[in-house]
Amino acid sequence: MKLREIKGIPQYSEIIELINAEWPPEWGEKTDEEKAEVMFQSHNIDTETVKYLYDDNQIIGFYRYSIWPRGNLDSKTAHTFDIAILPSMQKKGLGSFLMADLIKDCKHKGFQQLLSHSMRNNQGSINIHRSFGFTVHLETEDSIVWEINPQLHNISPKIIS
Repeated sequence: MKLREIKGIPQYSEIIELINAEWPPEWGEKTDEEKAEVMFQSHNIDTETVKYLYDDNQIIGFYRYSIWPRGNLDSKTAHTFDIAILPSMQKKGLGSFLMADLIKDCKHKGFQQLLSHSMRNNQGSINIHRSFGFTVHLETEDSIVWEINPQLHNISPKIIS
């Protein structure tokens, strides 16, 4: 397996299966084309980092995060937008592998705070955040915003099969 940073704007249509795997029902029903367009429109090339996880030549996972708030390029806070694994590849430690790499990347870039979002009905996301030591930053009716200081985190990304 190989992790590769994507420069420029990703072709979100090529990872639509991953987008579908994480698209919360709360965001409404959309076609694949509409979902790819939402991802494209929300992408900020100046502030975002995107990495794809490959197994041979197949993209099996990805993550995306940004400086937060996006307009403040001096900010020491980052925010995750997406972490997704193909459904057929879940339950193999790959989500944890991506989260560990994301935290390591934030640490390397000097971020002091990493915020991350979970829908309340996404138990897998909640479990991963708890396992990495995230604490609750904010709660709403349908979601949880987590926080962690990447500078205090020393875990190395490892794939567990």
